[in-house]
Amino acid sequence: MSTLELKNIITESLKSNDSNLLEQIVEVIQNYKKSDSSSILSNSQKIEVDKIKERHLSGESASYSWQEIKQELIDKHGLQA
Repeated sequence: MSTLELKNIITESLKSNDSNLLEQIVEVIQNYKKSDSSSILSNSQKIEVDKIKERHLSGESASYSWQEIKQELIDKHGLQA
């Protein structure tokens, strides 16, 4: 849907006298504001995290099990298990 279509649907919904509908709209808005403002990452950081996640999910980047990481720490750095 286009932004204009979404705005029209919201505008029409706001004309309703259905308090349940209006309460749900308010709840959605509050949740959106809360989740948007509670992030400690900047927009550019979020974009970078998304890129890294995409590379991981597509198999482009390497990933290691905890056992492999632990073994490397033992072998290279003398970590005691």
